[in-house]
Amino acid sequence: MLDLLGTVLTGGATGIVGSVIGKLFSFADYWVEEKKADNEHQRTLQMIEMQGQMKAEEAENEMRRASYEHDSGTGIAATWVINILRLVRPVLTFTLIVLVGVLYFKAVPAGRVTIEAGVLYMASSAILWWFGDRALRK
Repeated sequence: MLDLLGTVLTGGATGIVGSVIGKLFSFADYWVEEKKADNEHQRTLQMIEMQGQMKAEEAENEMRRASYEHDSGTGIAATWVINILRLVRPVLTFTLIVLVGVLYFKAVPAGRVTIEAGVLYMASSAILWWFGDRALRK
């Protein structure tokens, strides 16, 4: 009788231990699946970020193309109007270069730092755009 009772109790205990081990393995499987899903989500996010960067680069290229087309496409106009339009950027660039030179040689240290910084920014932007970015097109 004790053997029978012992067999029932150990069989029940074995069943409970088996259930616990099965649950642990199911938690491990769930954790592995979650890890896979998380990796997939990370890849998806990276792909979305890369697509956003590509769209931003496309938009920048489109803006540059529009700028170039604006410079070259004057439409139907008189020759003197076209010549004046094509001289605007070079004249502005040259004027900024002269202005930087004047400020450099005539500047009083106090009070003109902000103006000098602004003019230097404008001059460097114009020069780098005119001679750097546009030179690459050729």
